[in-house]
Amino acid sequence: LGVFADAQSIASMKDTFDIFYEDEGFQESCLLNDDTRCDPPLSPLRMYYASTWDFVKVQSVIDDLKDPKNVENFNSLGWCYIHGLNCEMAPTNVAQQDIDFVKRLHQDVTSIMDSWDMRGELIEDYDQATELAAHLMLTEIFKPAVDFGFDKGFGVDNLVSKFSRGIITWGGPVENADDGLSPRDRIQSLIKDSYLDEMDDQAKEGSYYFMASLIDDAILGIIVTDAMWAMFSLSLIFLWIRVSTGSWFLACAGFSEIFFSITVSWYIFSVVLQFEYFPPQHALAFFIVAAIGADDIFIFFDAYNDSKHEPHILVDLETRMSWVYRKTGTSMFITSATTCLVFAFSLISPLPSVQSFGLFTALVVFFDYVFVMSFFCTAVVIYHDRFEARARMGCCCPCSEIVPSNTDTAREDWQAVSDVKDIKRPLVSRFFQTKVAPFIKSRINASVLAVVFALWLYTTGKSALRLETTQQAEQFLDNEHPIQKSFSILNNEFPAAEDDVRLKVFYAWGVGEVDRDGVDLLRDPKNYGKPTFVNSFDFSKQCQTDLATFCSTLRTDPSYEDLIKRKSGVGEINCFVEELAAYSVLGNLNDCSYVQSGQWKTENWQVDPADLPRIMEGFLDEKSCFDDKGRQTIAARYASELGWDGSTMKYAAISARTEVLTPFGIYPESVTRSEYDQFATIASNLGPAVSQSCRGPVVMTDLDRKFVFMNNQSIYAKTAVQNSIFGVIIAFLVLLIKTRVFHLALFASISIGCVLTSCVGVMVMLGWELGTIESILVGILSGFSIDYIVHLAHEYECSEGDPNERIAETFGALGTSLFNGALTSMVASLPLIIFCQLQFFVKFGVFFLLTITFAWLFANFAFIVLLAHANIPVMRSGWKKLGVLTFCTFVGFAYGVGQIYAWTRDQ
Repeated sequence: LGVFADAQSIASMKDTFDIFYEDEGFQESCLLNDDTRCDPPLSPLRMYYASTWDFVKVQSVIDDLKDPKNVENFNSLGWCYIHGLNCEMAPTNVAQQDIDFVKRLHQDVTSIMDSWDMRGELIEDYDQATELAAHLMLTEIFKPAVDFGFDKGFGVDNLVSKFSRGIITWGGPVENADDGLSPRDRIQSLIKDSYLDEMDDQAKEGSYYFMASLIDDAILGIIVTDAMWAMFSLSLIFLWIRVSTGSWFLACAGFSEIFFSITVSWYIFSVVLQFEYFPPQHALAFFIVAAIGADDIFIFFDAYNDSKHEPHILVDLETRMSWVYRKTGTSMFITSATTCLVFAFSLISPLPSVQSFGLFTALVVFFDYVFVMSFFCTAVVIYHDRFEARARMGCCCPCSEIVPSNTDTAREDWQAVSDVKDIKRPLVSRFFQTKVAPFIKSRINASVLAVVFALWLYTTGKSALRLETTQQAEQFLDNEHPIQKSFSILNNEFPAAEDDVRLKVFYAWGVGEVDRDGVDLLRDPKNYGKPTFVNSFDFSKQCQTDLATFCSTLRTDPSYEDLIKRKSGVGEINCFVEELAAYSVLGNLNDCSYVQSGQWKTENWQVDPADLPRIMEGFLDEKSCFDDKGRQTIAARYASELGWDGSTMKYAAISARTEVLTPFGIYPESVTRSEYDQFATIASNLGPAVSQSCRGPVVMTDLDRKFVFMNNQSIYAKTAVQNSIFGVIIAFLVLLIKTRVFHLALFASISIGCVLTSCVGVMVMLGWELGTIESILVGILSGFSIDYIVHLAHEYECSEGDPNERIAETFGALGTSLFNGALTSMVASLPLIIFCQLQFFVKFGVFFLLTITFAWLFANFAFIVLLAHANIPVMRSGWKKLGVLTFCTFVGFAYGVGQIYAWTRDQ
């Protein structure tokens, strides 16, 4: 029924404002109007709580506006015959009775609106007020008085507005004027102390408040809370390391090496390399290295435990640790090198955020490997000498050296049970070695798994092919969060009212290409280059004339009504040339009606370039006639459009407000692209005429970087796909070079590709579109999903025997460590998903969980199945044969990708 359908709903909205207007303290903080009373809020409630209401006159106005011909006459004649504006657009040969009707209707509506002060009781016939508002929105003159508070679906054919909005304008508190606070901070403090609790209570009823300073504090609180939950996720990893190793000492050492890898990487990144660009997504590196570091810790420690099962190396600790070092070092080096290369591949991206994240994460992964093989290895030696099998609950005391050593004890245990072939491995490893390996070897079971995986990949593959760039504004909080609701409603549910701020798009002449020599955004994020100016630019009289014509066309051409925001019946254009023209004629801007009506056009208004220094000296200090509040000077209003440097006009620019985009919103690439293309068309159609007289090309841009962000969104999407594909290729090449076993590298790459397909497919099933966050996540997917598969591939290659024996040995060696690593990461992702409010953390948690789950499943139950039933002996091929096979593989891969792309395009 809408928010204006009944008295209770309207009164509830009134209560929202009464929190302030019925408080005596607000009287000293509000913006005062002409009668020194608080200016009422910008809201339709002004009308519903008018001090007087003439039902007869209102109905007469509604009846007049029900006739489309009357509306057409009022819109075509009103601006000229009432305000003296846009008379060149008014029709000629107008009947006097039509002019009289326009003036009478204007007088009636003005007298009705004079009592819209929100100082009366709710009018009896509030439905009549709603109908009046709908009909006034048909008129260009009165639409700005009512359109702000009704949603985009409201109109004469639909008298229902699901949402409404209003603005309270503050003045400044007079008390505590010497407290050292700025007016903004003083108002913020007053709201927190006096009104915030009631505002929170009102929000529970569906009224949401939106104030920049309060929103900033609320978002900061959310960030702090989510950061605490992120730290809790990391603490879960620490606890599982403790459970798996059975030692608080090793848990502390392991988590310390993860922390050291972050700090040392930051030092290398920021101090040694002197990179200053450090965007928020670097926080993901903490989770990535925590997962990879935990995996490496489990693998190293499990290898240390497995060394007890190798009697030939139990000579002494040095021999034993040498075996552990060699066994794990190569495996972790391959996985770390592969992951580093995948992340380092981001350096080819033109976006500094992607470059910075890829380089920093590659450094973190590299130093994690270094510290596992040095710091954690040393910790294991200390653990062996002083803590292993001694302290209860894994505590560190007593800490004297163990005699005999644990290696001596393990050797003696082997000598005591020399008739036993094997000592039992850990439970999980025994399960994989004795249960899962035989299960996989069965052809029936393998066939079932093949069917399940095939159906799953078919489903997720079709879903992944439907992945599209987002068509909605990107959100940073959950849909149900009050702040996000406020953003969504304000951005999506209301049309562009005259009081709304919209993005300014500039057309500039005299501006050259940015000089980007020496620009390095990684080292100096604030240095985007130096502006250059076209030396041939000439602000001649003809140039001024053509600029004024350009402004007039943008303002009055009806084909731009849906593109350029309307104000006073015409497009909202910032055109300093018009005020310069009036100033050159009058010598001042005191007569704003003369300026706004364009009467100066009949005079010889063009300024001789030689007279510009004299004219500009007084012109810049004049108050602009196009500032509604009459406060802005010419210099302030046209700070970006007027390229006067004190002696010459370096450039001249015209700006237009868009109908759709705002400086604050985060829009999908397709929406911004549509607006950009339309404004670019204007530049190509109208710009050349001005360029010829001003002797400089036209440049179309915005200063709020929305068009830059649009381009970045497109690059994010492209690099996400590129990084995923090249991640698979890099994994293939690294494994091929290391093992020289073609089928091993091929099967591993296929499995990694299946992980990518599954993750992207499920993302689409969850309703995700490819926005900025999703593009970043897909881009790091390949670098994050290869560890388990590469570990198994390397262990399989190093094992001995036929494929079945190699599989059993691989599961026995890595079953526990890979299970612990996967379980750690899965559990650590849950607090991000369940408790965090920022979509950045929530989506990363979901992505983290999906990637680890699918990587572990495909590594253990797809990759190993392929090895078991392909039954290909492990034989190292010559480089020539490998080259031929690799070339054929890449050709087939490229052909397959091309076919998929063609099929997707046809669909």
